[in-house]
Amino acid sequence: MESLAVLAAVILLCIVTFGVVALVIAFRSPEKTWARVVATVAVTPAVIGGGWLALLDVGQGARVIGAIVLCAGVMAIARTWRSEEH
Repeated sequence: MESLAVLAAVILLCIVTFGVVALVIAFRSPEKTWARVVATVAVTPAVIGGGWLALLDVGQGARVIGAIVLCAGVMAIARTWRSEEH
C-alpha cells in the first residue's frame, strides 16, 4: 500500500508540474514557428494529464487540480498560436 501512495503522489506531482510548465509557456509566448511547435509539444502533457485527472472518478480536490491544469494547458496553446501576427 505504501508504494501505491507514493506512485499516486508522483503522478499528481507530474501533472501539477505540467501545469506550471504550461503557465510559464503561456506567459512567455514564443515568436518563431519552431519554438511554437516545441511549446505546443511541451504543453500537450498538461492538456492530456489535466483532462485525465479532471475526468477521473476520484475526490473533488483532484478533479479541481486536473481542471486547473487542463485550463492552463489550453490557455498556453491558445496564447502561443494566437500571437501569430507579430
